[in-house]
Amino acid sequence: MKVVFLDFDGPLIPIMSHENRRGLGEKAWPRCVTALNRITDVTGAKIVISSIWRLSGMGDCVTNLRNWGVTGEVIGTTPRYLEDEWKGEKKILVAVPRGREIQAWLDEHPDVESFVILDDDKDMEHLMPFLIHTPFEIGLTDEDADSAIMRLNFVGV
Repeated sequence: MKVVFLDFDGPLIPIMSHENRRGLGEKAWPRCVTALNRITDVTGAKIVISSIWRLSGMGDCVTNLRNWGVTGEVIGTTPRYLEDEWKGEKKILVAVPRGREIQAWLDEHPDVESFVILDDDKDMEHLMPFLIHTPFEIGLTDEDADSAIMRLNFVGV
């Protein structure tokens, strides 16, 4: 199985989307959706949502993706892990790096033959070689899609 770990803000909703569509709500940029659809169409990769949006539930995420025009099959979400951290004398919960959450999902799915991570953040730790960094300013590009397709079709994680 081939997998795309997908963040929403940044890859699909770049800052220019926010600036150009003020008052219309957060919507994916059509160019970014087209690039994502090309990745999943060409490779047959499935989508796993790694975005913070996953906290609203998989159903809401899938509804948003479909409303934006994403056609790829969504098969799940990464887990949400928190760690204790001390701020002075107060203990708070903080999110672990996204790479650890993705690794936890991979550990539960040994049938993954190749994967890419589409994200505007770089907290992937040991999974950095699988990151296709999509700067928040511009989102997922055709060049990013080309890179993702090449990596996904090179079997051997």
